[in-house]
Amino acid sequence: MGLAGQISDVAWKTAFFYLFLVGLLRVTGKREIGRLGAIDLVGVIMISEAAIIIIADGKIPFVVGVTPVALIGALQWVFAYLSLKDKRVRNLMFGEPSILVAHGRIDERKLRQLRYNLSDLMAEMRGRNVPSLADVEFAVLETSGKLSVVPRAGAAPLRPDDLQALGVAGAQPGSALPTPQLPATAVLDGVVDEDALRRAGKDRAWLEAELRRQGHPGPGRLLLAVVDAQGQLGTIQERFEHPGR
Repeated sequence: MGLAGQISDVAWKTAFFYLFLVGLLRVTGKREIGRLGAIDLVGVIMISEAAIIIIADGKIPFVVGVTPVALIGALQWVFAYLSLKDKRVRNLMFGEPSILVAHGRIDERKLRQLRYNLSDLMAEMRGRNVPSLADVEFAVLETSGKLSVVPRAGAAPLRPDDLQALGVAGAQPGSALPTPQLPATAVLDGVVDEDALRRAGKDRAWLEAELRRQGHPGPGRLLLAVVDAQGQLGTIQERFEHPGR
């Protein structure tokens, strides 16, 4: 086969697999497009690699090359269908959501089990406009790897129905909400953040004195301690001590 023939062969295979894979993703479901779970990521990588090998290697018969791509796509569709019908299959293939925060308290055991970083948890909550742990009712790590945050009732955004239930007819002229302040994470997994304390106008001596006043142990035994926007040490949670530690 000459150069022109090789170029033509690669070109039509590329166009075919481009359209084929787009159609395959549409058939197997929108999960692959919007959010990739572990099984989806494996399927997409394997399909892509198989298609590239077929396009680049002219010695592989076309029918033989299409077989693994079609088989992987079929398996993806079968598992997606079974997961809709059977909860056990769904949990096995896609996992279950994990509650990382319940009623404002972090489940440290679950964090360690999932190897989920505490700093990442705080960053994800700030990214969802819930900067303070005290304002979180639940934080759930979904099977897609995204964090869903449910704010407590007093911290949730007001809706027109809420205002109507409270009998509020309208806002007063000239009224304004206070400018929100970012809480300072003073202690994170037993480590004191001196810079965060400094930004909040506090120091380590104040932190230790405040902990003693509230009856808490020293910073080294805390999972989390946060200085709120009012300069008070509000959110405090002690570390979970594993047996043998």
